[in-house]
Amino acid sequence: MRYHNDCLVLNADYSPIGIIDWRKAMVWSFRYTHSNYSGIEIIEYYADDYIVGASNANNPIPAVVKTNKYFKINGHSVNFSRKNLFIRDDYTCQYCGQKHPVNQLTYDHVIPKSKWPHPKQTATSWTNIVTACFKCNCRKGSRTPQQANMSLKTKPFIPRKSNKYLHVTHQILTIRKNIPEEWKLYVGDMSQ
Repeated sequence: MRYHNDCLVLNADYSPIGIIDWRKAMVWSFRYTHSNYSGIEIIEYYADDYIVGASNANNPIPAVVKTNKYFKINGHSVNFSRKNLFIRDDYTCQYCGQKHPVNQLTYDHVIPKSKWPHPKQTATSWTNIVTACFKCNCRKGSRTPQQANMSLKTKPFIPRKSNKYLHVTHQILTIRKNIPEEWKLYVGDMSQ
């Protein structure tokens, strides 16, 4: 027997959208059993995890639940954030091409703020920011890539929403080696 685990939440189309505590999954399941609008359905239980209930009965722990209502997750734009920038650039410095852990990454203004030619637009945007390691960012300084004689590996772009920008994807990639067996059918390759 293992210790009680979290529960994978699937959208009505069986795509992963979240991870919740197993207790919350049980409460939602009981509370919204007859509600087609906001209910969830338990579709997988952990094979070797349970809680002891009344009369010493073993009650299985939910491993995977599915919403009854479809929640539209993928829109047309991705929120600009440091985390999403690193995801877009695959945690890779856009100057040296090396992949780094998050704590060794920063972001760089391709055209430095001090040289930004568009006073009515912000220099901090998808098309002017790239992921950089500390070493390359310091080397480039407040110069353009051409002035610093450093070329970009990929031109910065505005990403379109996809599963890789969902919070659940980041969580699953973080626990990649410890994904419960009961989740594997539903999570597939979340990095796409």
